[in-house]
Amino acid sequence: MPVTEIITIFKNFPKKHIVTLLLGFLLLISLSVLGSIDFSDEKKIPELTKPLKLKSLSENYQIEVPFLEKEAVIKRNDSLVTILNKFGVTKENIIQLINSKDSDLLSKIEVGDKIKIYLNSLGELEKLIYLDNIKSGIKAKKEGDLFLISRYESKVEKVQIFKHVVIKDSMYMSGLRENVPDSVLMDLAYINGWDIDFTHDIQPGDSFSIIYEELIIDGEKVIDGDILISEFNNRNKKFVAVRFDLDEKNSEYYNLDGENVKKAFLRSPVKLSYISSKYNLKRRHPVLHTIRAHRGVDYAANKGSPIRATGDGTIIFAEYNGGCGYEVKIKHSEDYTTRFCHLNGYSARTKVGRKIKQGQTIGYVGSTGLATGPHLHYEFHVNGKHTDPLKVKFPNANPINSNKLTSYKERSLGLVEELRNYQYLIDPREFYGG
Repeated sequence: MPVTEIITIFKNFPKKHIVTLLLGFLLLISLSVLGSIDFSDEKKIPELTKPLKLKSLSENYQIEVPFLEKEAVIKRNDSLVTILNKFGVTKENIIQLINSKDSDLLSKIEVGDKIKIYLNSLGELEKLIYLDNIKSGIKAKKEGDLFLISRYESKVEKVQIFKHVVIKDSMYMSGLRENVPDSVLMDLAYINGWDIDFTHDIQPGDSFSIIYEELIIDGEKVIDGDILISEFNNRNKKFVAVRFDLDEKNSEYYNLDGENVKKAFLRSPVKLSYISSKYNLKRRHPVLHTIRAHRGVDYAANKGSPIRATGDGTIIFAEYNGGCGYEVKIKHSEDYTTRFCHLNGYSARTKVGRKIKQGQTIGYVGSTGLATGPHLHYEFHVNGKHTDPLKVKFPNANPINSNKLTSYKERSLGLVEELRNYQYLIDPREFYGG
């Protein structure tokens, strides 16, 4: 066929057909070229005949299996078995624990102690810790089909902490704002509670400085320890108390003269209250509307608020008594007697002839007898005579023994110096006037 005819035929073809033919032609040429190439003499890509050696994770890493930790405080009628059952420990684990050597160490548990257990992901008991003290206890760890049980002692470190707080409202709230622990504030109130009525005597501008201990076990704080020294400034009066160990088990707080800060009497018989009427020999009676001597102090509080004995003694009267309502009298010594009126009711221990300890509840605030509302009428008698409970000077508890006075003086002077150094760092002008 002449070339001119072929060209004429192609000219008459649709364009899309021509494009298709050209692409097909080019594909045939490519396949022909590739088929003619011999790859046998070229360098071949090496095969991965050997597997890559990956380092086992176990050689460098230990994947920790998370344990489920549970804790319980031992209550009355609890046993180790009942506690473990509550935790969901299997009977098999309990039997293994009981059959283990030295399991008798866990046979006696005390109310108030703690038990911690650790369960693995399968719910099996791996470890048990019985804490009979913040620094000691009994440990049981799973070893095969049994448990390795032994006593343990942790190393306890004591760290001294200093705090200075200026009171803006209450001692308690002001202390919390300065990160003083709750338990330390309670101890501070107890130590100074014989001299200061923290409900009524505190005013803005009062302040306190303390050095107390933190107990550290294995690098972690486990508990706030004792206050070593406190200095409380209340209404321009300074009260200093220093802790002194009398023996391995007993300690007391003394002032700088070696006198016990404890007094024979608490300053206030009702904690959460306010004084609605003071000692006044010319007061107009709110019910009778006549001038009638008020020979005590009235503490207004919610009905049912606990009333506490302000000192050790013997209950000599506990019954309804006319305008006084339900009344309690406590004889503390030949010199001192206290009287409580308008009670709503008595505590179970309030019976005539019964010995009572300072701080124990003797009854509850009420409005029995001649009373306009719930309150406690409190009287303090010295040698049979009425005395203002807010102004009477209470006798101290026993002072420090003379044979320990020298060592106490050395300790107290050392702690006072430490306190002054801390105070100086805060503001030299405030504490030294310079």
